[in-house]
Amino acid sequence: MRRGEMLALRFGDIDWAGQLITLRGQTTKSRRTRVIPIGTARLRAVLDWLWLDGGGVRKADHVPVFSNEAGEPLKSFKKGWVAAVLKAHGITPHWRSPSYKDLSTDCQHRFRELNLHWHDMRHEYASRLVERGVPLAQVRDLLGHASILTTERYDNQKLEALQAAVQRLETGKQFDPADTPLEQEKVSRIFQDRAGQRLTAATTASTASSIK
Repeated sequence: MRRGEMLALRFGDIDWAGQLITLRGQTTKSRRTRVIPIGTARLRAVLDWLWLDGGGVRKADHVPVFSNEAGEPLKSFKKGWVAAVLKAHGITPHWRSPSYKDLSTDCQHRFRELNLHWHDMRHEYASRLVERGVPLAQVRDLLGHASILTTERYDNQKLEALQAAVQRLETGKQFDPADTPLEQEKVSRIFQDRAGQRLTAATTASTASSIK
């Protein structure tokens, strides 16, 4: 999801039984409603945890998924992002005031060196899907892109994948992803049958010639 889509998300937008999240059109960049599957147990666990208030009671449908201690919707989580990035790299963040902009000079310098942005996670998600063979059309729909041309920029193929692709010319393998082992078996069986027919015909002709 985009940052704004996450901040606008409410618990009523989550289908817990179907494991789906609905992003309402008025909250998305494209102004189109889209549905995202809850694809991992980790995401489900985080949502389950956020669903409970301090007393262990489930929050109402209208409550935003991402809120502060008082249950008020977050307007931004830049400070949380900066702190998370620094801590993940063994750096303790120091602030001169509650504002994320008042990060200490040294921490600001270290954060700029890391050069890690919130949107990078969205890029990482899309790239990993493409690496695992998910069609670009499906990645487009998950990300909410209006055009597949935007999605194509996430198709950053690793050198290993390109090497494996050109090796198919050497091995004679098909490029068609629909060419499953079952289909390969069918093709193999056809050639085996034809070879058997030719062998039978040749044997018959040889026998006939010997008789003569």
